[in-house]
Order: sequence, then C-alpha cells, then structure tokens
Amino acid sequence: MGKTAVFLNGPIGSGKTTLGRALARRIGGVFIDGDDYSDPGRPWYCSILRTSRAVVRATQDAFAVSDHAVIAYPLGCATWMFYRRHIEAVGARPVFVNLRASYPQIVAPGRLREFDAAEHARIRQMIAEGYAERPFADATIDTGTATVEETLVALLASLPEN
Repeated sequence: MGKTAVFLNGPIGSGKTTLGRALARRIGGVFIDGDDYSDPGRPWYCSILRTSRAVVRATQDAFAVSDHAVIAYPLGCATWMFYRRHIEAVGARPVFVNLRASYPQIVAPGRLREFDAAEHARIRQMIAEGYAERPFADATIDTGTATVEETLVALLASLPEN
C-alpha cells in the first residue's frame, strides 16, 4: 500500500476513534486523534488551521516509524483539500473514509458511550450537514449495524491495495 494516511470522517459517535485505533493496530500503523490537536477553548472555526497543521505534522512524524497513519477527525471540503495536498506533498497517499450511522444507532445503549446534551445536538447537526456522506470520500462504511470487528473488516476491504 505504500505510505498511506487513512482519514476517518463522520459525526460524533460514528466510530472514528474506536475503528481508527483498531485499524492502526491491524495494519501496524500509528493512530492520530485529531481532537488531541484542537483547542477546546476556541470554536473549531477559530482554530481549524492550527489543528490541521498539527495533524499534518503528527502524520509526518508517524511516517518516520510506520508506513501507515490513521487519523480520526471530522472533515469538511476545505480540510479535505488541505490534508490531501499536504499528505501527497510528502509522497504519501491520503485515503478518506466516511463512517455513517444514524442518530438512533449512535446513541443506542449498546454503543457504550454516553453523550451530554450538547453532544446530542452536535450529532444531529453533523448528520444533517452530511459528515457521513462527504462526496470526496474514497469509501463510506456503515458503522451503525455491525460489530466493530465486522466494520473493521469492511474498512480494511475498502482500502487500496497499492
């Protein structure tokens, strides 16, 4: 597959972190949680460039130890273009995957995650804004109806061979 950065995109609770960690383990890659680089004290639109630059640096650092980086972070068109340009500039292949689940599936008790009122509102908003259906994605994986292992198998099958 060569040097590859797999970006997992989707609304809060769609499985970006859970699947990202599992995928990184399975392919011997480095997991990067984009939220670790954001500024929680500022709205996303005030810090998105700083966050995106930090994620690119973390991805470049990951390539020093592995051919694969898996990044969990919701994407818009502008961030997709930014990541695509910067990942390709270091000779790696960016792959973008939408993770899709409905609101009832995301908040179901079996998902083992509790959400506060603000997160509930944000999940609904992100679904309405199409975070699980981005047209620039290389693949879309339904995370709402299968186990983590079944979803991971589908995710692996969606990745390019080379």
